[in-house]
Amino acid sequence: MERYNQAQSESALAYEYFKIYRDMPSDRRSLRALCDYQVFGRKRSQSVFTRWSVKHNWQERVRIWDVHRSREALSEVIIQRNKELIDFINEDFSIAKRAQNIAKRKLTELEGSEELNAHQYRQVMMGYREAREFLKELIGIFENSDSINQIKI
Repeated sequence: MERYNQAQSESALAYEYFKIYRDMPSDRRSLRALCDYQVFGRKRSQSVFTRWSVKHNWQERVRIWDVHRSREALSEVIIQRNKELIDFINEDFSIAKRAQNIAKRKLTELEGSEELNAHQYRQVMMGYREAREFLKELIGIFENSDSINQIKI
């Protein structure tokens, strides 16, 4: 059982108050604030909360709870950022592929013409080279053959 859940000797009433305490924003969490709450039709005094807090180790359980919640929140952020990064890379890859297709179409046009225009051919190839360099940079392949071993997925 997680240490921020109900303690073995903790009554249902004490545990309900603990959960209220645990779920308070950390900057407003206090035993005094618990006095404003009623559980099972009952209110308790700060001295009762102090006794329960010490006996059932509320401070440590709340600390563990806060760490657990922070890790969950961080994990959600990381998952979202990874998804956004994948979407970004996929979009960049799509742009590079479209540039490649444009160069391919233009080369086909140039090859089919009666007179090959060297200037246009050079422009198309320069554009293609730029798209290719962009794609190589995007996927992490560089001139150094050792770089393939450095790619982390």
